[in-house]
Amino acid sequence: MTAVQRTDLESLATALLERVDGLVESNAKLQSEVHSLQADLQAAQARLDRHGALARLGEMAAGIAHEIRNPLAGLRLYAQALHEDLQAMPESQTLVDKQLAAVDAMESIVRDVLAFAREEKINPQPCLVADLMHLVRARCEPLAQKFDINIHFGEVPAELEAHVESELVVSALCNLIRNAAEAMHEAGTKSGLVRIEAGSDELPILHRDGRLLARPAVRFRVQDNGPGIPEDRADRIFNPFYTTRPSGTGLGLAIVHKFILAHQGDVRLLSDGEEEHSGGAIFEIRLPVSGGEES
Repeated sequence: MTAVQRTDLESLATALLERVDGLVESNAKLQSEVHSLQADLQAAQARLDRHGALARLGEMAAGIAHEIRNPLAGLRLYAQALHEDLQAMPESQTLVDKQLAAVDAMESIVRDVLAFAREEKINPQPCLVADLMHLVRARCEPLAQKFDINIHFGEVPAELEAHVESELVVSALCNLIRNAAEAMHEAGTKSGLVRIEAGSDELPILHRDGRLLARPAVRFRVQDNGPGIPEDRADRIFNPFYTTRPSGTGLGLAIVHKFILAHQGDVRLLSDGEEEHSGGAIFEIRLPVSGGEES
């Protein structure tokens, strides 16, 4: 073999090795993309399954709540009448007052159940995210004073827009802030802080023909410096009537979840592996920027 032939053979071998290396790298990238798409597909399918399960549970809860509502109204009427009849017996009136307070608590639970069970027929409209944040700020000011916490709102791009039912999204964000405030209050957190920010993102949507589409989305994050949520409870926090606190109906996060699902959006609790933070909890909401179903 001549020197020229040897050089040609070495060049061919080098080119072949480079080609193989390129194929190996491309295969690794393709596998990574497949795994990512599979995870997105599973998440999208899980949202659909959960939506159906929540709808069925909502129908049952609504039936029970309506059955309880009428007897509660009777209890309130009788207790109020008894309170008037016992004006000369203050100690007995105090007992009746406790009964009325218990009725108030039960009626609050019934209202929460009916709010969770109510079918949300939304009418999304284009709106600026900055305007949504302004509404959240105004509505949560009394909450910040009540629980002595600081709510920090991050800067929002002036042109950032979402296609949503404003009242439902504002209510969902306020519920997350309220949930954080109450958790910090009950845990005795000093210098309680809630941060809320918004930005752009993507949201995988499962089309009716089985295709997985990535739609532009708006991302909201609500983070606190409270006690956080134990890892073994994280997968249940959106379940109706489940709560990690000694008080409350356990419907706050379930209602948030329902409002976001109505927009074909996504809400989740970020884990330590997904977001670096020390303590507290981070909830993330992603909502499609545009309305309607993708073709």
